[in-house]
Amino acid sequence: MPFTQSEIPEIQKAFGLTYHIPYLFQAESMVGLSGKEVLEVGGSLPENLVINRLGAQRWVALEAMRYWEEVGEQGGGTRPRADLTIRIQDVKTCQELSKYTLLEGLVENMPKGLENTFDRVFSIACFEHVHTLGLALEKMHAALKPGGKLFSMFSPIWSAPDGHHLPNMLDTNGVQWSAGKSPLSPWMHLLFSPAQMERHLVTKTDRQTASQMIYHIYHNQHINRLFTEDYIEYVQQSPFHIEALHLTFPAKIPDQIQKLLEARHPGKKHFANNGLLMILRK
Repeated sequence: MPFTQSEIPEIQKAFGLTYHIPYLFQAESMVGLSGKEVLEVGGSLPENLVINRLGAQRWVALEAMRYWEEVGEQGGGTRPRADLTIRIQDVKTCQELSKYTLLEGLVENMPKGLENTFDRVFSIACFEHVHTLGLALEKMHAALKPGGKLFSMFSPIWSAPDGHHLPNMLDTNGVQWSAGKSPLSPWMHLLFSPAQMERHLVTKTDRQTASQMIYHIYHNQHINRLFTEDYIEYVQQSPFHIEALHLTFPAKIPDQIQKLLEARHPGKKHFANNGLLMILRK
């Protein structure tokens, strides 16, 4: 192993990262990234970490700059410099990629010149933001060499208790709201209509902030609002062979809330689930 579990806190501090490092450790443990050609989808872990510390043979980080325009530094990590990135649609062959390359764009727009190039696709905290997941999975499958693997962990998804992804907000009363300090009770975003939610929120904050919250919860395209069952169906109908598909970080859900959610969203049951871990093979 390039690093041990006990070294995770030191690496988090050194690189200013949080969940990224234990997820990276888990990916290395489960599919191996050291010595491999890796495509990172929806992120850009620093070169010193993935090349020098982890020991990847090559690391190509693909990230949409619009993500940073929407969430800024709330996304964690460091915003990649726009002048150091290459637009993915401008890449014709893998020979144009250096040992560490930053690509700007969506994996859905990956050119044919990058097909059959990578040993691994690594993606964390990303799939809940992908709107054309079926196409994205096809493109990631095409990017891999035969036998290559995709590792992904992502949460919270829309059907989770905190799947609304409420961003940090400062209201006119000086109260700081966030996903961690939310005026929503768990699963409220799934039980309330936007109008019902606004009626609740104006009892907690000013109307302007409540209106902004409604936009972020129900209308902002930053998240795809897929349920656990949707992700599973997309993966099952993809060209990948499934090696692992696990529900992650389960919450305790009261029976009454479960019944209300099932009635509001017929055919959906996995409301206690927060995210997914998947290993898929080409």
